[in-house]
Amino acid sequence: MASTEVGLLLVSTLVVSLTNTAAHDHAAKSMNPAAIGFKNLPHNFTAPIATMTVQGEMPAWLSGSLYRNGPAWWNDVDLDHWFTGLAMLHVFHFNQGSVSYHNQFIQSSMYKQYMQDSTASSRAGEGKRVELENKEGEPMSINTGVTVRRVAGHLLANTGATSSNEFSPADVTTVQAPFDFDDDMPFSRGPAHAHTDLDGRVVHFYHTQLGPHPAYQLYQIVPGQTERTLLGAPIPAMPQAKSTLFIHSFAMTRNYVIINEVPAFFGRKSFGFKGATFVKEWNARWLVVDRSTGKVHRILESPAFMMYHHVNAFEELNGDGEAEIIVDVVSYPDLASLPAMFIDAILKKPEELARAFDQGGLHQYHIPLSAQKNGSLVEGERLWQGTLEFPTMYYEAYNTRKYRYIYGASQTAGKSLFLDKLVKIDLETPLPHGSGASSLSWEQPNCFPGEPIFVPRGQSGAEDDGVVLSLVLDATAGHSFLLVLDAKSFTQLATAPLTYAVPFGFHGRHYFNATTTATKTSPVKTEF
Repeated sequence: MASTEVGLLLVSTLVVSLTNTAAHDHAAKSMNPAAIGFKNLPHNFTAPIATMTVQGEMPAWLSGSLYRNGPAWWNDVDLDHWFTGLAMLHVFHFNQGSVSYHNQFIQSSMYKQYMQDSTASSRAGEGKRVELENKEGEPMSINTGVTVRRVAGHLLANTGATSSNEFSPADVTTVQAPFDFDDDMPFSRGPAHAHTDLDGRVVHFYHTQLGPHPAYQLYQIVPGQTERTLLGAPIPAMPQAKSTLFIHSFAMTRNYVIINEVPAFFGRKSFGFKGATFVKEWNARWLVVDRSTGKVHRILESPAFMMYHHVNAFEELNGDGEAEIIVDVVSYPDLASLPAMFIDAILKKPEELARAFDQGGLHQYHIPLSAQKNGSLVEGERLWQGTLEFPTMYYEAYNTRKYRYIYGASQTAGKSLFLDKLVKIDLETPLPHGSGASSLSWEQPNCFPGEPIFVPRGQSGAEDDGVVLSLVLDATAGHSFLLVLDAKSFTQLATAPLTYAVPFGFHGRHYFNATTTATKTSPVKTEF
């Protein structure tokens, strides 16, 4: 990959501003009880634990590894949004009731440049402008702090782009940055989330052009390969779009990819998050794309909404015998949540993000596949009366299939200033009087959980036969802990504390056999 391609993601220039991080030390003075989760970790910070102390009973059957990805270092100029902090990986290995832990910053080009500047000068000194560049001959690698993905046995850290960084399954050290895919795909933006089909096929798309007249190019990676193969021709975005649309995830069924175009557009600063806009007068669009050809099958519209995460999608016949796609999403009425996620806002005005989260919720859309319904306006139905983010399900068995349970993070509406509980939503058991789906919850005072990950006990296929794992910040104790819940009863089985407060991350995956993965190259050397 040519280093000049990275300029596309950096919006307009490779020049970045570095400044001191002392301002983020005022997290301790914030009115937000979760503020400790936005405090920077030191340069090259690691805190491995060979055998974690387990409180309660860790299931002896639980094996494999839980990987988590998220930011752990911000500044006051460019890396000033929750989404833009420098990435750190975490792994918990499970073995017959015991747990071990490793963590590492991802050694991307961006991380090295920012850390060089911050270690060469006082963090309390004045910021300065530096050129973001690599040593001669070294490929540029970006900050990939959002998701984890497995491709042909390689574990990859990803962000909203076509570039990924590979890491070791054993201790999450960086192996190859950027990962060398076996193709010449251009570098560009794309959803941070990809999909892995039931047969192991990875499906994703990217923006073929940033700025006016954007379009999307669908591609796939077949099992065992690292070549990204294009599907069909580029798909034009909504005609009125004058800049790149904000698309964080997409939905997929066995036959279709569903691209949600919400009328939200990237800005020009802070990697596109500052100056982002939302046009509430424009409808959102649903592009239903045939996975076999890459061609658009249907285009439908909905009243404007904002979203980050899809939960699941599947095909079925409705009561009239007509084929349709059911899509479950967490949606919001506007873009208020995005500016509320700037670190300064989270620390000084936490009520803004809490209010934005409260306005969102779980909605279901029925997308007709009939040609007669092309161009129709579809409305969403609220499925559950509560705040929901970081929604997950038994992905490995029920992605693209009809399902029953959703796991997610929630907050106590009107009382909490951040996501303060985990929920299990039962889509097949409604509450009385038509007030939405029923649910179970886990919460503890002053504790703030991250994304819940379901791990199946065996091959029964039951969506709640197993455990739910989450990394939780205990603000009172000043450290994080691994939480293990029984998925069926949603009661606590065990916890395993860390020695420090892990900054709030985003997404992760559990793999049963990740540590047996062979990697291409030796771990990179870190030189400062």
